[in-house]
Amino acid sequence: MIDDLDRSLGQLFAREFGTPLPFDLSFAIPDKNFKPVSTLRSTLNCYLYDIRENRELRDVGRYLERHAGGQYARDAAPARIRASYCITAWSPGAAGTDPHLDEHNLLAAVLRVLLRYPEFPPPALVGTLVGQKLPLPTQIAQPDSARNSGDFWNAIGGQLRPSLEYGVSIALDYQAGDSGPLATRVLARVGERRGDRAQLAAPADALQVVGGTVWSSPPAAAPVPGAWVRIDETGELAVADEAGRFVVQRLVPGLYTLRVRATGFQEATRPLPVPLAAGSYDIHLVPL
Repeated sequence: MIDDLDRSLGQLFAREFGTPLPFDLSFAIPDKNFKPVSTLRSTLNCYLYDIRENRELRDVGRYLERHAGGQYARDAAPARIRASYCITAWSPGAAGTDPHLDEHNLLAAVLRVLLRYPEFPPPALVGTLVGQKLPLPTQIAQPDSARNSGDFWNAIGGQLRPSLEYGVSIALDYQAGDSGPLATRVLARVGERRGDRAQLAAPADALQVVGGTVWSSPPAAAPVPGAWVRIDETGELAVADEAGRFVVQRLVPGLYTLRVRATGFQEATRPLPVPLAAGSYDIHLVPL
């Protein structure tokens, strides 16, 4: 994944500066032995010097997705990892040019590009970074840099030179998700409890809470928020939430009729056995 971030950075520069790039691109350590890639044009070096968790974006929650057929998929929040680059420009010092001005011009051009993207643009992502669900926030030339320039250049045995610090926070999945059938029914027994007996004294009422999701018809099945849900036999009403979910309270075991209406869809009904031996209480609506 980290090498894909290197390649994505190269893809971003190609989108902004054109192909082929007007400079050479390197990811090597800029120590005292570093030299421009060629003698004909400047080298932009993007040295990855630090990888650590971005704790400002830490999330320990789990994300639940509901699917048609009463199934769910649940994923743990990914770790947010910040990769930090030291970006420097290196001129080959061709005849008739001032290498320092060449380097400064290249740094300025790169700075303008990176400042335009507070989040790494998805079209420039490659490999395993393609399709990440979370945005990739970036930081460029921030005053609260984690890198002390003098200590950094001393540590790598290089000479102090102007540089840009650039950070990208990626999402790293490190825990396996799980999936399975959703709970569609809750049973509550209500009655008199006598003494310390664990069992309720007869008679005891068995009240059920059932729930499901209102979907549009396949193949493009999607939740239908705001759908009106009614139990014909009892008159019990419910309204589907923004995810199409509905809950019907206080049903005794039996066979009911579920009736659903929603703007832009045909009215639909389905049998509602309580309890349900298998499957779900989901219902699909056909568009008008």
